[in-house]
Amino acid sequence: MSSTTSKPQSPRLVTRTREPLAPIVDTPAALQHVCELVAAATGPVALDTERAGSFRYSQGAYLVQLRRDGVGTVLIDPVAFPDLKPLNRAIGKAEWILHDATQDLPCLSELGMRPQLLFDTELAAKLLNFEGFGLAAVMEQVLDITLAKEHSAADWSTRPLPSDWQTYAALDVDYLIELRNELWLQLQDEDKDDWAEQEFDFLLDFQPPAPKPDPWRHVPGSGKVHAPRNLAALRELWYSRDELAQDEDLAPTKVLTNAAMIALAAGLPKGKRYMGTLEDFRHDRVGRKRADRWFAALRRSYQLSTKELPPRRAPRIPGEVPDSRTFTHNHPLEADRWRRLREAVAGVATQLDVNYEAMLEPKTIRRLAWVLPDDAPESQVLEVLQASQARPWQIENTLDSLVKALKSEN
Repeated sequence: MSSTTSKPQSPRLVTRTREPLAPIVDTPAALQHVCELVAAATGPVALDTERAGSFRYSQGAYLVQLRRDGVGTVLIDPVAFPDLKPLNRAIGKAEWILHDATQDLPCLSELGMRPQLLFDTELAAKLLNFEGFGLAAVMEQVLDITLAKEHSAADWSTRPLPSDWQTYAALDVDYLIELRNELWLQLQDEDKDDWAEQEFDFLLDFQPPAPKPDPWRHVPGSGKVHAPRNLAALRELWYSRDELAQDEDLAPTKVLTNAAMIALAAGLPKGKRYMGTLEDFRHDRVGRKRADRWFAALRRSYQLSTKELPPRRAPRIPGEVPDSRTFTHNHPLEADRWRRLREAVAGVATQLDVNYEAMLEPKTIRRLAWVLPDDAPESQVLEVLQASQARPWQIENTLDSLVKALKSEN
């Protein structure tokens, strides 16, 4: 791990914000006032969001936290507004500070907010090869403070928000500006500031991955469902559950647990009275109340002709690279190439004192192993790296090692 400032044995636990929190911003007048303060202030803007994906169907933000010098820490209820475009205009070209930007950028974008300049404190910590990358861990390593995490699993769609929840959320941005400044100094000291800027610029255009086709195939435990008729049942149950969850704005597992759904698909009960014999369904108290709905989904799968049943394996999407498990089990030549490439990237990461996944994205390494032959020339490797959107600093530092790793004598 990179050297950091010396710290006491026990970091200071922070349980209060530095200034008293104002009431949550949930009226047009209050939002306008905040926008005026933000526009008049200077310096970077620390931002964070709280979501309720474990409780609600929506993956959007249910709270936005903001801090800027001259403004202090502000909590905004995005549900109270059609969007937060006025706040985005007030921030203007100022730098956003986020921790793990890929988590917050999509839901902020839904609110009409998009940065023009960005600093990701988690990514900075990865470039500096810290031992831990969570916000609390990075705070401890850099600022010698630790944040309480007792409300990390809270339902942020709750209204009104309890005052201790508000404090917890506010602390996620209360020290983010100082954290950014210290991390930037360390990046400069280790000559990694240019690498960081390339990464932050790349994040400005970040979009979440497109939804996977056949999402029902990716339910935890779906490996227990094999035969086409059972897979059809799983598909019908998944779409029935998803429709209900969306209508009621509940997390899908709040209307039928994954374990209960897998049990129904694997067991294929022929009548409602047999559904209760399946232990995982019997233990799903909420799901049992909708037994009629789930049996209707099962009945639809029973009525499908053989031609209408899904194949055992998901159809391969043209150009898609298999996941690591598929590599290992079904593609031994590519798996061997993948192993060599991973070892090469890990070696470079160790040499440069950079986290392995920041050195080169795992999906890029899989693509190299999948599309390139052994003994591929440097020009071919470079073409795949560029097509995979590897950044210039990554290409400069890994290209030679990747070419060597592809040599057939390895």
